[in-house]
Amino acid sequence: MSVIAHSLGCLSVLRYLRSLVGPWRLGALVLVSGFLERLPVLPELDDFIGDGCDVTGLSDHVNRLVIVRSDNDSIVPPAHTDRLAEQLGTAARVVPAAGHFLAAEGITELPIVGEALV
Repeated sequence: MSVIAHSLGCLSVLRYLRSLVGPWRLGALVLVSGFLERLPVLPELDDFIGDGCDVTGLSDHVNRLVIVRSDNDSIVPPAHTDRLAEQLGTAARVVPAAGHFLAAEGITELPIVGEALV
């Protein structure tokens, strides 16, 4: 099984995975514009984000872990995604000028995600 999440969905997925008991394994986990920290442009999410999520050891349960960010995301600061990637023991892959990966920004396909699943 593989899981793909975007933005706030990444935090939700990571919290769910953290709650699992017993043995589990994912074939792939792809997090796009993921973060664990509060977002300066969306303070209304502060209560939900809280202290983020302890991701220690989660990558041990994942065969392929891919973190994707843009270099010009106006919602999730790129440094937030880089810190998430670092905490998961990997480096973020950067898609130039992709913003927050929204259709309104012209992003309707994201080949890097498909490549991560193969």
